[in-house]
Amino acid sequence: MTLGTACHQTTPEEQQTQGETLYQAYCASCHEINQGIGPRLTKQVLATRVSALALFTYNQKNMPYNAGNTLKEEEYWAVTAYLLAREGFLESALVLDAENAEGLRLEQ
Repeated sequence: MTLGTACHQTTPEEQQTQGETLYQAYCASCHEINQGIGPRLTKQVLATRVSALALFTYNQKNMPYNAGNTLKEEEYWAVTAYLLAREGFLESALVLDAENAEGLRLEQ
């Protein structure tokens, strides 16, 4: 009898840690330096996207700059989760995904 292995469920901490790593690799060089080509991604800037799903969709289509859709979908979710957690929009116990992102409003 062969037992199947259970699928690994990503924890919120794992998702946000992966997002931070990806952000440092693909985003920080434009968004975290003085006079970078992108704005600093503050709470106010993120809130202009209205919802977590809108932010995810924008990032997936447009980021990294001139290279949208080059990361895996789960990597875009991870970066979005990291940014939202960093700025206080996302509870630390929530794994961000398509099912809960529309309901997560980015209100200041």
